[in-house]
Amino acid sequence: MSDTEISFQSGDVTLYGSLRLAASPDSPAPAALILAGSGPTDRNGDSALLEGDIGTLRFIADLLENQGISSLRYDKLGSGETALGDYEIEDIADLGFNTFVDAASDGLDYLAGQPGVDPERLFVVGHSDGAVVALALATAKEGTRVSALALLEPLSVRLLDLLTTQIHRQLDAVVGAGQLPVELADELRVALADAVESLRTEGTVPDDLPEPLQNAGLVHANAKALAEEDALDPVALVTALPAGMPVLTSCSDKDIQVIPSDVAALDAALSHTALTSVRMRNANFVLKDIGEEQSTGADYVAPLPYSAEFSEPFTAWVRSFSK
Repeated sequence: MSDTEISFQSGDVTLYGSLRLAASPDSPAPAALILAGSGPTDRNGDSALLEGDIGTLRFIADLLENQGISSLRYDKLGSGETALGDYEIEDIADLGFNTFVDAASDGLDYLAGQPGVDPERLFVVGHSDGAVVALALATAKEGTRVSALALLEPLSVRLLDLLTTQIHRQLDAVVGAGQLPVELADELRVALADAVESLRTEGTVPDDLPEPLQNAGLVHANAKALAEEDALDPVALVTALPAGMPVLTSCSDKDIQVIPSDVAALDAALSHTALTSVRMRNANFVLKDIGEEQSTGADYVAPLPYSAEFSEPFTAWVRSFSK
């Protein structure tokens, strides 16, 4: 297979992506929709915030190709060739997280209509926040379109709970290093709690949030998206998946963005599915093998091999239901 540049429509947005089709259009086979995580992350898994090649989603497409599986990955709104479409930057605050779910749903429909794709055997691979989008698709009223799910380094708790945990850890670190007085850290913790409460009850953020919290994304432009995504509890969503559905989750001890105990709780809620739980020791958040080193984030764009700890069980999982 080779990538074919495609586009499809979702509402007012034209999304651009890469389609790989299996070689035998006369023999319908499973196909996968591959979904990127948060921020300006494009169809390949590269981010406008990091200079260099990450390539995680392209790597997933390669693994699927090796199993004869067609795939579609695309630049979501705000990334890659899709960019902002016809929107202005000030319009983004009005769109919200459901815009990304709707786009994924339209992408799944586009994939289902391709030659050689069996619309009864579509599965979705979501990385990070893309896992929440995947769960939203699989549990929607049209969720029967999704026959299997791979949740890679998934957001496993409500978004604002994870953000709170991450910010508390950062505050603990800078206080422990003597870089921030305890009193100021406590003020930030109180302001963070107020912001979370405001988002969950009113869908807004306070006007007077301290700058460090604004730098963490707690701004008016993100409020609708934050509130809509936070309303999707991954643990509650997975309980609504059909019994026996093939599901894969992955996480790593070296991941600095996903907490393994959170993924373990997600796994517990997936006990009614046909679950494959991939636990890695030396992979980072973007599934690169960093060996005995600790991840710092800079390793995301380092020229490192992708993790065999992931690729081998993932390939076996795909093979188990696609042949």
